[in-house]
Amino acid sequence: MFFQTKNLDNKKVFDIVSNDFRYAKALDSFGIDFYNNYDFTIKEICKEKGLSSGSIHGYRIAMDESFDLDLNTLKSSPINLVIEYLKHNHSYFIKNKLPYIRNLISNLSVDKTQYNFFKDLKFIFPHFYEDFVEHILEEEKYIFTYIQKLFELDGNHKNHAKMFFEMKKISLKDIAKEHLEEDSEMEGIRGLTKNYSLKQVTNLHLKVIFQELKAFDAELDIHSKIENEILFPRAIELQDKVSNQIRNISFLN
Repeated sequence: MFFQTKNLDNKKVFDIVSNDFRYAKALDSFGIDFYNNYDFTIKEICKEKGLSSGSIHGYRIAMDESFDLDLNTLKSSPINLVIEYLKHNHSYFIKNKLPYIRNLISNLSVDKTQYNFFKDLKFIFPHFYEDFVEHILEEEKYIFTYIQKLFELDGNHKNHAKMFFEMKKISLKDIAKEHLEEDSEMEGIRGLTKNYSLKQVTNLHLKVIFQELKAFDAELDIHSKIENEILFPRAIELQDKVSNQIRNISFLN
């Protein structure tokens, strides 16, 4: 539940983040590390930074709208727009969401005996981040680019011979099948954190990390759903359509 703006000024950072973990990200966007300012009020923080509490509150509200999507709209959109939407999400993941979580984890300091997974989490996440970025860039470079070419060639008979040989090298059906069957990238972290359970977690900094990881996992699930249920089925259909067009052109020639 949100704090009302008028009630925000005199609340301590610790209380605000405890009530709503996303305020940690809102504060971070203005260069404020919540875990170093627990005992300060928002009024005191804003005075030091030359901000208004309304700015922080407004950013927090905007966060709920930034990842909002309408699957029905995507289903009826041209496939090139679906690709652009997915690329926009990719950019959000690797330039905003994941760097923030990585920074939270790298600055985490807790009792290692109380949280015995602490060392593993600090070790695993940077590797996960690196692998995830590599996966995304490869997907954009090869798969998204290929589908975009199919979209541009549909009904356009130029360069059909070149595309014919490219289609021989790529099987969208196999890629879609692998994508559908592959384990979530978050499976290891999910297991390490016991599905982001907060039952045994008392440290607020760690609670924020768990909740951010859980939120990212949910966003990634939606992202995969768009690829599996919208992008790949339509791309396979488009590939078959362009393949038939190429065969018809060859027959006429």
